[in-house]
Amino acid sequence: MKDSQAEERNMICNETAAKQYGWTLGTKIGNGVLVGIMKDFNLVSLREKVEPFAFWYASQGNYFSTLSIKLSGGDVKQTLASIEKAYNEFSPETPFRYFFLDDHLNILYSKENQQVKLITFFSLLSVIVSILGILGLSTFMCQYRIKEIGVRKVNGARISEVMVMLNRDFVKWVVIAFTIATPIAWMVMNHWLESFVYRTAVSWWLFAISGTIALAIALSTVSFQSYKAANTNPVKALRYE
Repeated sequence: MKDSQAEERNMICNETAAKQYGWTLGTKIGNGVLVGIMKDFNLVSLREKVEPFAFWYASQGNYFSTLSIKLSGGDVKQTLASIEKAYNEFSPETPFRYFFLDDHLNILYSKENQQVKLITFFSLLSVIVSILGILGLSTFMCQYRIKEIGVRKVNGARISEVMVMLNRDFVKWVVIAFTIATPIAWMVMNHWLESFVYRTAVSWWLFAISGTIALAIALSTVSFQSYKAANTNPVKALRYE
């Protein structure tokens, strides 16, 4: 209540402050009394831990700093104009300044947002280069083993058996690459997450999904060439030089 002497002495702190200083409800702090303990929330980025803080009501003096207003999402320009008009009626000597919370949060994590864009770009680039490399290598291998394919087909080998034979070597190298890359990626991710006080754990299923996707891309690329080679006329294959 405005100009209430009772409210003048009331304070509210967060859980961290209560634990750190041993405060409980009713604790006298200076000229005030602790009347509430709120759950912790972070005022800054998640790289930093929650610090102890307290709120109190002051009817005397100019302690006003920032007023938070939740907008309905309608006509933002009209709403801001109405807020500015009301603000100028109460504080004409102070310029009206505002910012949106989502823009402020984006600034806190601008470095991470930039990293996400760079990682996404180079990941897509590496996938494209890998597909082109596997496609070229599979074409070369199929042509290199064209006589072997012809002999196997003459001896009764099915198309699926020929495809398995051609795909086996590529699958082996994908598995070896995945085995080498997984611990490196795990260490890099953990090192990056260490810069955050509040962070999630690196789950194993992320690597499982990544390995499955890599294997699927490799198989689909190689299978295209191996299927063409397996369908080649054996007579034509045996004449190939």
